[in-house]
Amino acid sequence: MRYFLFLFCLLSLTCGATAQQHKQLHKAPTINQNITLDYLKRQPAGISRDFYIWLFLQQDISPKEAKEAYNLAIRKNAKLFGLYFKKGDNKTLSRQTICQRMPLDKLLKEDAKCIALALTTKNAESLDKATLKKISNTIQPHNPNLSKNLQILASKNPFESLITKDAKTFGSFYFSVSQEYRKHLNFKIPKEILVRLINERNENFNRALKHMILSPNLKTFNASLTTIKPQSIINALDAETSFYLGLNAMHSNKKDQALSYFLHSQKLSKYPFNKNRATFWAFLASNDALYLQEVSQSKAVDIYSLSSIEMLQENPNYSIIYDVSTQAKNAEWDFKNPFEWERIRDSFKNLKTSNQDSAKKLLLKTNNAETKAHYVWLSRDFNKEYFLMPYREVFSKYNTDKQALLYALARQESLFIPTAISTSYALGLMQLMPFNVKAIAKELKQEQQVGYLDMFDPAINVPYAEYFTRPLVKEFNHPLFIAYAYNGGPGFTRRLLAKNYLFKKNNPLDPWYSMEMIPYEESRIYGKKVLANYIIYQRKLGKKVNLLGLLHDTLVY
Repeated sequence: MRYFLFLFCLLSLTCGATAQQHKQLHKAPTINQNITLDYLKRQPAGISRDFYIWLFLQQDISPKEAKEAYNLAIRKNAKLFGLYFKKGDNKTLSRQTICQRMPLDKLLKEDAKCIALALTTKNAESLDKATLKKISNTIQPHNPNLSKNLQILASKNPFESLITKDAKTFGSFYFSVSQEYRKHLNFKIPKEILVRLINERNENFNRALKHMILSPNLKTFNASLTTIKPQSIINALDAETSFYLGLNAMHSNKKDQALSYFLHSQKLSKYPFNKNRATFWAFLASNDALYLQEVSQSKAVDIYSLSSIEMLQENPNYSIIYDVSTQAKNAEWDFKNPFEWERIRDSFKNLKTSNQDSAKKLLLKTNNAETKAHYVWLSRDFNKEYFLMPYREVFSKYNTDKQALLYALARQESLFIPTAISTSYALGLMQLMPFNVKAIAKELKQEQQVGYLDMFDPAINVPYAEYFTRPLVKEFNHPLFIAYAYNGGPGFTRRLLAKNYLFKKNNPLDPWYSMEMIPYEESRIYGKKVLANYIIYQRKLGKKVNLLGLLHDTLVY
């Protein structure tokens, strides 16, 4: 009965006293109000509540309250555990934690079980081979995977030992050692061994292979990958591994081999973005304009389809929607409260197939100018591309270039949902990290006026993000590099460009090759998508921007 009363109130636009009570019960705390345990218990489980638990654990609370709150969390990450442990009255650590906190020299004096719980392959790299062999034998019953890795480290030639193992062990070892140690794997791999490993179809090995291709420190190993014939392994490859083997072949100027890999990747790709990527690279490998024509007819907007259209001077086949018609009145629910949106979104999802009339009433709740992004999220047509431009009163304060950049970032970050929260607790429309919010508030002398929960208000979140982008625009200048810095951090982007092996003027494959070789996967994809967004928004805002020219401007070395 309680559920039906809640559902009735959620669907109704006027629910009398009951609606008022509901509003009071779920009203979000402000900067000057403490979050209560009772408030947390009434909210739906998920990332939003985990974030509020993180805030709650920073308040002046009792050990009992800390324990109750921590137990409510869905993702019990290190951030939450650290705060919980400080607040809790039970300071008894688990055996594993005690062992993990020991210095290496002390850990090695402990019993086999403690060593097996706490020692990592990376930490063991500094040990001599005799010690490695001894530990490997001692811990084998407790941690067989670590034991295998230590055996490889202890061998006379770790690379030769590694390639005799199965694909699963190879992948596990590769991701267990440090980036510095991986340089010791830069040897030619015999093609019959490579064929065997690939045909074992192990996901972790395929991931390691892609990671090795992306590394500038493994040129000898990567060159040996081109000695095998694609037909001997192609049926064992997934779309992503096949694509990166194609890139590796292109780098060695083996275009026929690369074409085979790209076409296989195209065939297996599930998403338009990856299919367009593989098809575009098939054009680069073959110079066959039919592949370019195919990409230009895509219904998806990305840098591959946009570039193909420019190259062929074709009309686009995709459909872009910049705005949807909604009621002019303000929303009658608190769209700055993440839990209110979660309730509507999840209820709509459940009712969409079981009770279409109720689902339509929920959709109607979001049919307002303030909640246009929510309305589109619930009702979108997946065959169309939405490049919304909500909150014009906020974005229009900036010049056209900055508007296009902010819209491009926001579309990728949150799809313009103001209360978006990531697993790392990035907040709001522009997904600002809490430590950045705190730093900006301090610089702007707004520490007493602006807090984390204010990031759910676009009128505050967007200006904070704009402030955050100012040094990025000044240092990196190009929207692609700004996007890398916004996602991966300015330090990551600075170090990447300083290595001077990407975005080279004398590389005939650039800038395309460099954009595919960004080592951090999330930033690699993010940069390409934000750049496409930027082009669309610049054009919508009246600025004629040539994507191919903009891409050429990335060649800085």
